[in-house]
Amino acid sequence: MVRILRFIKEHWLIYALALLALVGVDIIQVYLPYILGNFVNAVVALQPNISRYAYLYLILVVIMTLMRYAYRYSLQRMALVFDYDLRKKAFNELLKVPSEFLYDYDIGDLMSRLTNDLQAIRQFMQMGFISLIDVLVLGVSTIIMMFILDKRLFWYAVLPLVGVTIFTIFFSRYIFVLFKRIQDTFGLLTERVQEFLTNIRVLRAFGKGYKAIGIFESVNADFYKYYLQEVRLDALFGPLTGLFAGIATLLVIWAGVAELQQGKLELGTLVSYVNYIGLLLWPMMAIGFGLSNLQRANASMRRLDDILLAPKEIPCFPPCQHVNDFEKMEVKNLHFAYGDRQVLTNVHLEVNAGELVGVAGPIGCGKSTLTKLLIRILEPPENTIFVNGIDVKHVPIKELRSLVTYVPQSIYLFSMTVRENLRFGNPTASDSEIWEALEVACLADDIKTLPEGLDTLVGERGVTLSGGQKQRMAIARALLADRPLLMLDDAFSALDTVTEEQLVKNLTDYARLNNKSVILVSHRISALLPTDRVYVLIDGATKEYGPPSELIKADGYLAHLYRMQVLEGLANNG
Repeated sequence: MVRILRFIKEHWLIYALALLALVGVDIIQVYLPYILGNFVNAVVALQPNISRYAYLYLILVVIMTLMRYAYRYSLQRMALVFDYDLRKKAFNELLKVPSEFLYDYDIGDLMSRLTNDLQAIRQFMQMGFISLIDVLVLGVSTIIMMFILDKRLFWYAVLPLVGVTIFTIFFSRYIFVLFKRIQDTFGLLTERVQEFLTNIRVLRAFGKGYKAIGIFESVNADFYKYYLQEVRLDALFGPLTGLFAGIATLLVIWAGVAELQQGKLELGTLVSYVNYIGLLLWPMMAIGFGLSNLQRANASMRRLDDILLAPKEIPCFPPCQHVNDFEKMEVKNLHFAYGDRQVLTNVHLEVNAGELVGVAGPIGCGKSTLTKLLIRILEPPENTIFVNGIDVKHVPIKELRSLVTYVPQSIYLFSMTVRENLRFGNPTASDSEIWEALEVACLADDIKTLPEGLDTLVGERGVTLSGGQKQRMAIARALLADRPLLMLDDAFSALDTVTEEQLVKNLTDYARLNNKSVILVSHRISALLPTDRVYVLIDGATKEYGPPSELIKADGYLAHLYRMQVLEGLANNG
């Protein structure tokens, strides 16, 4: 709630004017039954010129309508501004969190926080705020007016309505816990839908659709159960409030008629009292409505605070040093663990400007982890990774990543045209530069066969590309970024042998011609042979390194890999 109060403070003038309009509406509402009572008394007494009451009533209703529009528009507009700012801030903060944070949260849950939870907060700022003000202004003013008009009828009217307040307090106690549970379950439900739809081909391939339905049904049933509990409370609140209001009205009419017969009460006062009961009913209900919205907003804000207050990537550890050009990257005695699981131990690596360096090793030896540490997607230990002799932790992260283009194992294409996807790292790239990059990536011929060439929509809403085409498009996108160091993490895994050999040759020629450095992570010996050096990781440690021509002569992992893949090639050709 601190964020909401800070926002109100920043826009205090708008909120002050809206509050004045709201208070004005409430005062007019309190005064209207009094005018109506006087009008009835004037009619009964056959007073002349009673039309003045009708004119006054009409004028006040028009003024009240204009003021109500003013405060509702202002509050709803400011609620949208707050929603817009908070959603933007939450998304910006998500882009700054370290990778470790994203491992702890499901994508669907994060999407739920940026949509459903923000909606709950916006609803409070639109109507919950009005409800709480009405409780104070309209409720208190009405009670005072009823007490002034007739003290005896006051107790008949107010005591039954106290039951509404008691029930409201009971009602609000359960809303916070229940609504947070609903939001958490909705986040899990969203995550399951996103997961199953993303992997629907895998589910169909393994015939496991029934299993997905079972998992989804379990989460959906929990969501239904928790939401039904809230529906029961909401359904109970209205009728019980109406019951107490009906009792209050009955008691007032019963006592009022008795006083009328005794000549102790005017008919207009009784009419005013009946109207005041209806008027007082909303503030009594607003206690529950406002507190319910407040509790929901509080629960949602806490869920959003998990994002807003999450630890962020540190742009640069002091003392910061700037790097403009790429000369050399070194890894020295690198150790890294995911929690208690040690992944890398005593790793060393070196790549100079213009060099091609390969990284090989068995599955699970830490190759991908190493690539993420090099550009601080994962945070490396102090004094282990250096660029131009400077610890990467002391280089501004934006400058560090501006030196490197990274192509990870998992390729993602945005729902954009081919041209827009390729220009992602270089928005000003010309079509000639795009076709040059596509030629190097062995993808130009494939793009020419697409329905609209570079303007063909790809991604979730466009044409479906094969795994190999996606990898080559990602490589072309990386080449267009035109950075000194290109890092490819098993980027040829979906390519056939012929395409891979041509692509490796093209990349090698491109890197030599343009003095680019390349770190190539691969299981394929054909991709590693053109490199200047190969580093072999086994059990998370550097066990072999040197020119590939020398390593394949030794009795090590690379030699074994070479013999195995040569034999596979002979078997396939045979």
